[in-house]
Amino acid sequence: MLKSQDKGFIGGIQFKGMLANNYFNGGSNEQTLDSVNLVTSQKFGYVFGMTIRKEFTKTLAIESGLRFVQRNYNTKIDSTFGNYSGSLDYRIIGYEIPIKGIVILRASTNSRFIAGLGVELDLYPSDVYTGDYEWQVEVRRKSWIHGSFLANIGWEYHPKGKGSFYSGFSFNRPFTDPFGAVIGHYNSNVGQANIKLNGVYLSLDLRYYFEPNKGK
Repeated sequence: MLKSQDKGFIGGIQFKGMLANNYFNGGSNEQTLDSVNLVTSQKFGYVFGMTIRKEFTKTLAIESGLRFVQRNYNTKIDSTFGNYSGSLDYRIIGYEIPIKGIVILRASTNSRFIAGLGVELDLYPSDVYTGDYEWQVEVRRKSWIHGSFLANIGWEYHPKGKGSFYSGFSFNRPFTDPFGAVIGHYNSNVGQANIKLNGVYLSLDLRYYFEPNKGK
């Protein structure tokens, strides 16, 4: 059985499913230019990786890790010129290295409430391009390295000898818009619209922490 070392450290795995929302500026972005209506929306995405926690006391800890993140977007294009109506799907991938402080409050013998607050280093390996026979979208990074504010709240259950199961919600907000989408006609160097993508997401946060190895 996989176990983490018991020196105040516990390791685990994490999955976050992004939730569609129109709050915190995380919803749709709509622009109308001449005869073209453009609507860009962030769709369901996910985060997956490993996490490690260092507990200093029964109520205070810090947490870090390394995660892969995929944001999914859709741009709908309605143009009366040329009678075009369609949509383009694309994804933006990156990596997250968080560092946050955690407050732990006991709920019962085997369960705890967890609240965390911190910052994150975001890495984006490449720009993104997609297109069809008439329109194209090019997503350009502002920088390959970025930063975000993050927060989470949840509940953790620890059955004896079985590790710990966590469920809750996480919020991630980049300090500045990390991407810009340039939308235009296919094979044209001139963009019809420039749309900022802020990368904000709210997610359902699921984790499993391995049972600490007590040793001898």
